[in-house]
Amino acid sequence: MGKIAILTDIHANLPALKSVLRDVMTSDAERIVFLGDIVGYGASPVECLKIVRNLGGCCVMGNHDWEIRNVRQRRHTFRDPESRNNGYLAGLDHAAGCLDADQAEWLANLPFTKRIPGAVVAHASLNQPRAFNYICDDDSALPTIRILQDKKIHVGFFGHTHEAAIFSENPKSLQWLDDMLVRIPPGLACAVTVGAVGQPRHEPEHCASWVLWDPSEGVVEFRKTDYNRLQAAQDIVRAGLPLVSALRLLKPEEGPLLDLSHDNFEN
Repeated sequence: MGKIAILTDIHANLPALKSVLRDVMTSDAERIVFLGDIVGYGASPVECLKIVRNLGGCCVMGNHDWEIRNVRQRRHTFRDPESRNNGYLAGLDHAAGCLDADQAEWLANLPFTKRIPGAVVAHASLNQPRAFNYICDDDSALPTIRILQDKKIHVGFFGHTHEAAIFSENPKSLQWLDDMLVRIPPGLACAVTVGAVGQPRHEPEHCASWVLWDPSEGVVEFRKTDYNRLQAAQDIVRAGLPLVSALRLLKPEEGPLLDLSHDNFEN
């Protein structure tokens, strides 16, 4: 079984996706799996979705992907009068308006969970996958870890939190080979959150995050890829999306470079 690149939470960030894929192509990954939230927040939902489909479309349903059908059904009407200033709602509205019927239908039919060699994947968690529960600490990881134990799958990969972490029934049994490389002993139940390609959070360097999974060796490698954050922020503002969605991508010292009075931003 060859290595698998696992990407999640692209959030229509085309510069980040392209940079990560360049890294994936120079790694020894033999296939790519996506954990949902292709759309939302960012400026390029169509372009990102096309790339995912062209790469085989091995993807599970994210909460933003799930909501697209609802936005289209209600014809882009939101009760919240401030929806245009809300990064979440405005991103959904933008994506729903950009995708054609075939693209929206493809999103709507994504599975909530999928088996891959040596593991199972979902966007948020295995307990009530349609509820998109977060795995963000030991307590919230426990229901999923119990499911992994019961089904004897043992390893699960998840997105949704936009942070990279690993939670285990017995953390002391994990074999850390270095700060970014960990071996999971056979039979140890673990829930791995992958981070985010398009909207990484609580990352001082604000790099895109992804994972390389080696099912034969049970090794998880946390990977980080730098990309043109200013370009992605510029794309968001030019698309008429809220400034908050652009600023989220930047380091604090880069924020002032977003001069909305000019067509171009400093690079």
